[in-house]
Amino acid sequence: MKCLTSTNVPLYFLLAFFVCSVFLYFLGAAETTRSLGGGQRVLKDNKTMGMPHILKRLKSLEDKMEALLKPGSHDSWILAYLLGLHGRSNKQSLMGPPGPPGPPGKPGQVGPKGEEGKSVAGSPGPKGERGRVGRPGAKGDTGQPGKSGVKYVRWGRTTCRSGSQIVYKGLIGGDRYSHQGGGVNYLCLPSSPKYDKYKDGWQNAGYVYGTEYEVRPFNPFKKSLHNHDAPCVVCFVKSRGSMLMMPARNDCPSGWTEEYHGYLMTEKHGYKKQRDYICVDEDAEARPGSAANKDGALLYPVEGVCGSLPCHPYVDGRELTCAVCTK
Repeated sequence: MKCLTSTNVPLYFLLAFFVCSVFLYFLGAAETTRSLGGGQRVLKDNKTMGMPHILKRLKSLEDKMEALLKPGSHDSWILAYLLGLHGRSNKQSLMGPPGPPGPPGKPGQVGPKGEEGKSVAGSPGPKGERGRVGRPGAKGDTGQPGKSGVKYVRWGRTTCRSGSQIVYKGLIGGDRYSHQGGGVNYLCLPSSPKYDKYKDGWQNAGYVYGTEYEVRPFNPFKKSLHNHDAPCVVCFVKSRGSMLMMPARNDCPSGWTEEYHGYLMTEKHGYKKQRDYICVDEDAEARPGSAANKDGALLYPVEGVCGSLPCHPYVDGRELTCAVCTK
């Protein structure tokens, strides 16, 4: 037994010594006798094999083992774990293998409500493809009339109708009825001419005369106008852009505005001078004090002649009307 007191004994020898000592102690603690006939066991010495004596022997062995087997720094942690020194000396030792998982804990309390999140605008995405052309929309309202305006001559009058502006007023002029040359159109000459370079006297040039009404056989007007000089006025309508002289009608087509109506007039068919046709207002006027017959350019009513002009609806020899319209 004394040969095992060294602390440098290998670990497996110390463990074997401990197990063998315990086994031999209990084996030699009591002597048994076997009865060959009945097989009964008899204790030799009840006095020495009592429980207190056994516990005292065990305690002595335990003290010796602790002294002999106290691990050093070079010994394995397994020896200290087997001896249970960490439990007696309250010294910290290495942790043993983990135990099985414990039962789940109770649910925790509900935490406080978090702050409301703030939305952050992301960066714009890529530009999408161009969509298909949509259907045509409904027709819009009619726009306001343009501001180009239109002018017209009101032959035989010195005033314009309501809604029109007077550009200027004057007298109807043209070449003499007996001349072969010269102009063929009627002019609305202003009341106050303005000259530039000139030479007084006759220079064997073109001529312009005033114009007289020739209505003695038949006067379609409200006033007596035969041999009187005929006036005129140029009018401007700002809200419209087109003008139409409608012959053989004293009204205007649908959608047009009538500025005035009257009678179609020109030069007499038997004279050498040919003229344009003009529409003279039905309520024609005359230049005051101009009743003297001085001729010049002349104005005769115009009559329809059957033949190439179909009669019915036209009537042979009937004076034709006219109207001036704007739009």
